[in-house]
Amino acid sequence: MAIYHFSVKNISRSDGRSAVACAAYRSAEKLTCDYYGKEQDYTRKIGVEHTQIYAPENTNINLLNRQKLWNSVEKVERRKDATLAREFEIAFPNELNAEQRKSMLDDLCKKLVEKHGVVVDACIHAPHQNSGSDERNYHAHIMFTTRSIDLETGEFSAKKFRDFNKEVGSKTVKNWRSYFADLTNLHLEKAGFDIRVDHRSNRARGLDLEATLHEGSKVTQLRRMNIDTEISLKNDAIKQRNLLSSMPDVDHEIIATSKLLQQLKFEQSKLQTQSRESAFDDILNTASSKLTEINETFDKITENVNENGSQKNIFDTLDSSISSLSKNELFSSLSDSINNQAEHERQAEHERQAERERQAEHERQAERERQAERERQAERERQVEREQTRNNNYTPDF
Repeated sequence: MAIYHFSVKNISRSDGRSAVACAAYRSAEKLTCDYYGKEQDYTRKIGVEHTQIYAPENTNINLLNRQKLWNSVEKVERRKDATLAREFEIAFPNELNAEQRKSMLDDLCKKLVEKHGVVVDACIHAPHQNSGSDERNYHAHIMFTTRSIDLETGEFSAKKFRDFNKEVGSKTVKNWRSYFADLTNLHLEKAGFDIRVDHRSNRARGLDLEATLHEGSKVTQLRRMNIDTEISLKNDAIKQRNLLSSMPDVDHEIIATSKLLQQLKFEQSKLQTQSRESAFDDILNTASSKLTEINETFDKITENVNENGSQKNIFDTLDSSISSLSKNELFSSLSDSINNQAEHERQAEHERQAERERQAEHERQAERERQAERERQAERERQVEREQTRNNNYTPDF
C-alpha cells in the first residue's frame, strides 16, 4: 500500500552541520570540506540507488560538481548560524520500480529548479539490508541551495530567496506537500495502480483517528534493536486505539444478528401456520373423496337391484352395510389425519424448543465473547500503563 511522506528540513551551521558532509553521506561519496578542513568519506555506505544534480540553464559548470557545489555554499554562507541548505525528504510508493522512481524524482526536482531557481542535489536510497529496515522504504534526500542562481552570471545570487522563511514558509511547504501528493498519484496512475495518497491530516479528511508522533532516525534505530522509547510506546498505543476504533462494533453485530433471527422465526411461524391450514385442507379433501367414492358405489348397486321384495331386502341390507362402512372409513381417515397433525405439531414444538435453546446458547456465547473482549481491552490498557511506567523509569543510552 502506498504511503505519503514529505518533510522539509534545514541544514544549519548553528547545529554543527556541514553541507559537504551531508552531501557526502547522501551520495555515498568521499568529499573534502574546505570550511572545516575535513574529509568526509562515505564510500562504504550501501543502498544509494541513484544520484543527480539539477540546475537552471546557464549555471556555472563548477556548480554541477558535488564537491565544488557544496564547498561554494560553505564559502558564500559566512554567518556562523547560516542556513546552508534545505532538504526535501520524500518516500516513494512501494509499487513503483527503479525507473518509475527516477522519473518521479526528475519531475519533482525539475519543478523545484523551475519554481525557485536553485541548484538541487538529489539521491535515491534503497532500504537498508539486514538491519530490520522496512523493505518498502525507498526514499530520496533532495538537498537544494538557499540562494537561487543569477542567470546572467551563472553564480549564486547576492541575496537569498525567502520562500521558506518564517513569514511565508508555512504556506510554501503546504503548497509543496499538496504538489507532491498530486505528483505521487499521477505516477501511480501512469504505472497502472488504482491506489492514491493524501497529504491532508486525519482531521482534514474527516477521519476519527489519532495522529502518531514522528519517531526519527534514533527512535527507529532503537526500535529495530527491540528497545522501547517513550515515543515508540506512545505510537504503539495510538496504533492499537486506531485499530480498535476502526473495527466493527461487536455489540452492533450481535444486535443485527438477533434481529435477523427474530425475522427468521417470524417467517418460520408463517410457514407453520400455512402448513397447518394445508393439512386441514387435505383432511377435508380426503373425506370428500371418500364420500364421493361411496356414493358412486351405492348408485351402481341401486341400478342393479330389482324392485321385488327380496331384492329390496338386499338393498336395505347393502344400504345399511355401506352406510356403516362409509362412516367407519370416514372416521378412520379423520382419526389418522388428526393423529398425524398432532404428531406434526409435537415435532414442530420440539423444533421450536430446540431453536429457543440454540438462541439462548448463542446469546450466552455472545455475552461471553463480549466479556472476554472487555477483559482483553482492560489488559491491553494495563500493559500500556506498565510499559509507560517502565519507560519513565528507563533512560536509553543514546
